[in-house]
Amino acid sequence: MQDKMEKLLNQIGMSKDYLENSSINKIIVYDKNNLWEFIIDNDKVLPIYIYEELCNKIMNTFNAIKDIHIIINTDDDSNNYIDDYFDKLIDILCNESVKYKTFIDRKLSIKDGNYLFDVYNKAELSYMTEKKEYLNTMLNRYGFNGNIIFNLCNDAENDILNMIENDKIVNIPTGSFAPKKESVPEVKVEEKQYFRPKRDTSITPIKDLLYEVDNITINGMIFGMDMFESKSGYKIITLKVTDNSDSIYVKMFTKDNDEYARIKDLLKVGSWYNFYGRVAMDKFANELTFTTRYKDVDKVEGTTDEKIVDNAEIKRVELHAHTMMSQMDGITKVDLGKHTCELVSRCIDMGYRGVAITDHNGCQAFPIAYDIIKGYNKKQEDPSKKFKGLYGTELTVVDDTVNIVVRPDDRMLKDMTYVVFDTETTGFNAGGADQMIEIGAVKIKDGSIIDRFDELIDPGRHIPDKITELTCITDEMVKGKDNEENVTKRFLEWTGDNPMVAHNAKFDISFIEMAMKKYGFGEFKNTVIDTLELSRALDTGFARHSLSALVKRYNVPWDEDAHHRADYDAEGTALVFYKMLGKLFMQNFEKISDLEKLIPKDEIYKFGRTYHFNAIALNKTGLKNLFKIISLANTTYLYKTPRILRSKLNELREGLIIGSGCYESEVFIEGRSKEGEELTNIINFYDYVEVQPPEVYDHLIQTSDFKDVNEVKDHIKKIVNATKEAGKIIVATGDVHHFSREDKIFREIIVNQKVPGGGRHPLAKSSIKSIPSQHFRTTEEMLNDFAFLGDELAYEIVVTNTNKVLDMVDEIEVIIDTGGIPFSPRVKSDDGNSYLDCPRVVTDLVFDRAKEWYGDDLPHNIEERISKELYGDIVYKCWKEIISEEKPNISDEELDSKLFENLHNTLISGFDEVKKLVSDYIKKHWSEEDGEMNDKALDSKIKKSLGGVIGGGFDPIYLIAQRLVKHSNDEGFLVGSRGSVGSSFVATMMGITEVNPLPAHYRCLKCKNSIFKDDNGNDLGAAYSSGFDLPDRVCPKCGEPMYKDGQDMPFATFLGFNADKVPDIDLNFSDLNQASAHEYTKVLFGVDNVYRAGTIGTVADKTAFGFVKGYFEDKGIMNKRNCEIERLAMGCTGVKRTTGQHPGGIVVVPDYMDVSDFTPFQFPAEDPTSAWRTTHFDYHAIDQDLLKLDILGHSDPTQLRLIQELSGTDILKVPLDDKDTMSIFTSTKVLGVTNEQIMCDTGTLGIPEFGTPFTISMVAETKPKTFAELIKISGLSHGTDVWLGNARDLIINNVVPFKDVIGCRDDIMVYLMYHGVEPIKAFKIMEFVRKGKASKDPDTWAKHRETMEKAGIEPWFIDSCFKIKYMFPKAHAAAYVISAFRIAWYKVHMPVYFYASWYTTKATDFNIDAMIKGYDSIKSAIVEIENKGYDASNKENGISECLKVALEMAARGIKIAPFDLYKSKGSIFTVEDDKTIIPPFRAIDGLGDVVAKNIEKEAEKAPFISIEDFQTRCKVSQTLIDKMKVMGIFNGMPETSQLSLF
Repeated sequence: MQDKMEKLLNQIGMSKDYLENSSINKIIVYDKNNLWEFIIDNDKVLPIYIYEELCNKIMNTFNAIKDIHIIINTDDDSNNYIDDYFDKLIDILCNESVKYKTFIDRKLSIKDGNYLFDVYNKAELSYMTEKKEYLNTMLNRYGFNGNIIFNLCNDAENDILNMIENDKIVNIPTGSFAPKKESVPEVKVEEKQYFRPKRDTSITPIKDLLYEVDNITINGMIFGMDMFESKSGYKIITLKVTDNSDSIYVKMFTKDNDEYARIKDLLKVGSWYNFYGRVAMDKFANELTFTTRYKDVDKVEGTTDEKIVDNAEIKRVELHAHTMMSQMDGITKVDLGKHTCELVSRCIDMGYRGVAITDHNGCQAFPIAYDIIKGYNKKQEDPSKKFKGLYGTELTVVDDTVNIVVRPDDRMLKDMTYVVFDTETTGFNAGGADQMIEIGAVKIKDGSIIDRFDELIDPGRHIPDKITELTCITDEMVKGKDNEENVTKRFLEWTGDNPMVAHNAKFDISFIEMAMKKYGFGEFKNTVIDTLELSRALDTGFARHSLSALVKRYNVPWDEDAHHRADYDAEGTALVFYKMLGKLFMQNFEKISDLEKLIPKDEIYKFGRTYHFNAIALNKTGLKNLFKIISLANTTYLYKTPRILRSKLNELREGLIIGSGCYESEVFIEGRSKEGEELTNIINFYDYVEVQPPEVYDHLIQTSDFKDVNEVKDHIKKIVNATKEAGKIIVATGDVHHFSREDKIFREIIVNQKVPGGGRHPLAKSSIKSIPSQHFRTTEEMLNDFAFLGDELAYEIVVTNTNKVLDMVDEIEVIIDTGGIPFSPRVKSDDGNSYLDCPRVVTDLVFDRAKEWYGDDLPHNIEERISKELYGDIVYKCWKEIISEEKPNISDEELDSKLFENLHNTLISGFDEVKKLVSDYIKKHWSEEDGEMNDKALDSKIKKSLGGVIGGGFDPIYLIAQRLVKHSNDEGFLVGSRGSVGSSFVATMMGITEVNPLPAHYRCLKCKNSIFKDDNGNDLGAAYSSGFDLPDRVCPKCGEPMYKDGQDMPFATFLGFNADKVPDIDLNFSDLNQASAHEYTKVLFGVDNVYRAGTIGTVADKTAFGFVKGYFEDKGIMNKRNCEIERLAMGCTGVKRTTGQHPGGIVVVPDYMDVSDFTPFQFPAEDPTSAWRTTHFDYHAIDQDLLKLDILGHSDPTQLRLIQELSGTDILKVPLDDKDTMSIFTSTKVLGVTNEQIMCDTGTLGIPEFGTPFTISMVAETKPKTFAELIKISGLSHGTDVWLGNARDLIINNVVPFKDVIGCRDDIMVYLMYHGVEPIKAFKIMEFVRKGKASKDPDTWAKHRETMEKAGIEPWFIDSCFKIKYMFPKAHAAAYVISAFRIAWYKVHMPVYFYASWYTTKATDFNIDAMIKGYDSIKSAIVEIENKGYDASNKENGISECLKVALEMAARGIKIAPFDLYKSKGSIFTVEDDKTIIPPFRAIDGLGDVVAKNIEKEAEKAPFISIEDFQTRCKVSQTLIDKMKVMGIFNGMPETSQLSLF
């Protein structure tokens, strides 16, 4: 080492490591800026930390040096540490501008001694070119001798950013954002920028991150995370982080796989971390985001929310709590998908004995709550540890009487003098401290005001400011005026016994009555007419009935500014009332008492006074009555909101306890103006009365309903005392709407939204600045809240009485445990009176069809299949044993003959004969293990021994399906089967499905002969998976061509091996016939026994995001980060928004039970005009109790029906083995076109199952030549992880041929059984795999894998099973393919009918102009849309699909004719000849179905004499008229109908 260098190192106190061979070449000092440049020769590049240490120590030692450059000269070309230095340079650039952060962690590569750096687009190239000279200078200074070369990767242009955008890594709405142009100033090379600033470890709250800043640390919890790997190898991690003050997106980038793995291992949702990094504007989130690195993230102990605990020895019971199933109100979490209920689970965790679930207007949380409670209680051996659910609801009760007139009499309405009056008061609490401050009145007779009364009253105290603001009555105005007693006395004397009139009279009367009581004026006895109630009854078509609304409606002069003074309001009310009298006279109302007849009894629920109440079921009877009440409230008495008449509530209150409810309860409201006996009478209606903590009523202070919290407390005391005097239970409840106090923000957001169909929430008032916290309060909290009552009384209402109510309630079974087998309905005959003997009818239908197809002497294999499907193996087993014992020496042939003869006779004899046979068999084999033989034990064992359709009790389901299909067939529609029902031969024989599940075989349609084996005695099914692929054959008995049939499917795929799988018969009806099929269920079961399967619509993620954003905008807060909006949206997601119905699901209640045994019912989406009622519970909750029929609408049956109508042919006679039709799956030759002409690789455009881009590509790859292969393609296309990454790879890699891959779930079972796996095990493996459980349940999968490996199953098969997430049943695929093949036959042989039917039933959007012009225009329009790529709209993509079919049609010489006013139909494409299709009017863009039908109807009535005549008769807009003119539809028709004379 050079002496100078050694001296320098000693002077600055630095180690000689890495500098042993160094020397100072020269030192240059620049006086102008006091910059010292040290040029040092060394044998190698220094590690970056040594270089940094050298710089720092020189600077710190020599104070005179203000700036320093150290230049390392070296011949070392190893390029060690290049990445470290380059990272440091990128850090420096990032500090200068955020645009350089995209280069973080991007590495250099070495090429020809230079440094190659990849940039992914021209913008990046521009950024780095600006800094190229600086980067080269700095690298040379560090000792690197090469230069940087930028490599523009065209293939990866904008890869990362596009990936983020396209894959929506952060699932947040992103507005359009134009990045600002940034000018990059020349970098000042100051020494401090060489070094990373010292880390600032102080925590900055996220809410303080308001601008771009470096070198900060935040602490937060990850509440969401997205990890994504781009094609270029970049890994992008986006974290959603909150510290509960605010939230921010935290982003990390890496290309290093090991680091990526460490990041994934480190970061967990729900954990807390310290993040060090920088805040900068992110162009995609369009907001400030935080960028960090893996090494700058530290996991820390979380400042998690403090767990709520209740340490009380005896805990209270919450009797009034809402979940998210309280529509747009409750926030206490319920997750329908995950089956969770926060209210129940947290109460169990906190050690409570029970909790009440009392959602508004319903009980949709019951099933989940019950399931959680049942599961918990099963684990409790000590009964005292069990948790009790109290099942209730909060509803609205309506008084049966509407007080349009109080104390009516028979005085005549006409010629009466009426006193019309109004009062102004200090508040709204007549029974409390409030009093009148003005009485204003007029006397009116025959429409003229004949006298006036108006006096102000001095209340002797300050008039509340809000009252002054409302009435303009000030303290100065009333000062010195007379008192309430004297003014009231004078007013009553002035009034006399005249009938009185007031608007919202109940309020004014309450103050008059209270004054009379206070001052001993006796009882108030005047007749009073209420114009508010009169308006509601008289003007039913109006929504608003305020005085301001009435004066406008009745055209009474009115000054809104003078409104709310008693004298002015009284005069306005008087003039309105006089005009109302005119209406009454016109309707022949004569007496005051006649006003009671205004409201019909069956509509009184619309007009009566409404209050909230709670009802809790005490027992099973009560639960059933609760369901009935909820059903009536949501249907019969539904008016704006669900409600129940008081009389009906009384009628159904057995088994219920009725509580008074919340601040909208009768006791709370009427307690403000009533006391003594009147208040006691109100309280006596209820079993218990509720009060809530004063804080829960805080909004009533904000709305001036109460003056302050002390007045609220006084009111609570009044209710408590009155309830105790009445001898009723008084309880303290929380009226819980969210579990923790912090969750209030979520409810505040939700209640500020419009309730679908229900207007605004009562808390969404401008005067309410902050809603009360209605969180779940612990026992201690509640006792503190009610401390103002005294400790003893507070404990009584908080703890003692709530537990008393809990103890009154039984443990209730909410969902009946049926073991998963639904109650079987009885099936009515078409007369609607008698019931069908289901086993008998099913048996007869099966054998009748079987004999029709296979002859009177059924082949033994068919007889055995029928027996097995109807009753399981037991009948066959019984007869085999009986015959073998009776004739031990019988030959196999004779045994076979005798066995099937007896088998047949027993089956034909019916269920009773089968049961007797099985009973005798069981008695004979009864063992000690079976226990004592008695009727119950015997019956139980018979049930276990019987399987199949009838034996399992599923015959009604089959018969229902048969009758539905027959009903639709009789109306001229085919019905397609779905699911695995086609695996049932019984279903085929009953006509439920046309899929024949028997192995491939021939059957003669003439002599009924059938053949299942080839000439060598081998099963045909061994060589042919589908019978339609069999070679042609003539019947050896009669010489007729034989019909080919059979798709080879085991029955167990449908019903299991012993009726241990509930059958699910799904059917595809024509979408034109679906409604008729639905209505037919009412004939089969009765109107009150069928309901649409109910669904519950909840607030979705994106909707919640919009709610939160709108909430902040309403409050004028515009700068909330999207990340924080996302966090808040999570708390709002899942709240019930509305209800709906399954598109085809019909739930059947057996007529020997009542719907209220299972669920309430309602109208879908609270729509009282709906033709159907739905189950109140989501149908999944009761699927084990009630049978659900899936009567779905589908376009394929509709298309086939239309083809049949247009062509006059029988679609059932289409040959399913037609070679020409099969050829379109491999070639377009038979269509007479080339692939290039039609821009498609196959001839399957427009064919169901095979006409989408995905399935066309599958067909093109697999080139199917058999029907069996078409079924396999259908199965593969509907499965998940079955084709891509699975079967396709096996075929491409030549592991197995296409015909052998797993295509349908049945393939698994059949393959395994053929390879020796026990059938029951094969069945279980199939069921496990087809539901995608292999990757979710590794333990069970390991056992199944072992079973397969022991059976010698090949590895490819096992691996394929493991990958599968969902598998389609073969029966479903076969049914779809049969329908598709028929449609394809018409495409080949009668194409004009195919295209006309396709446009009618499948196409949704048209470019009819191009279609009419022909091939070139069609092709040009397709290319134009395709050139738009992803920018094409959904409508344009729909048009493109239609045009592609039109292109093929045009290439085949078939044209679309121009519109014809008299030939074109409204909605159906019709056929003019075998080369011409006439379009319907609905194909005109913007012309809807209603107008299209109008045109068709009017054209049939009479010719149009002018365009004006056409427009008037058909109700067509001018825009459409102009469009039709351009299209030449009117063809010279005159504009007007006027006759011109010349």
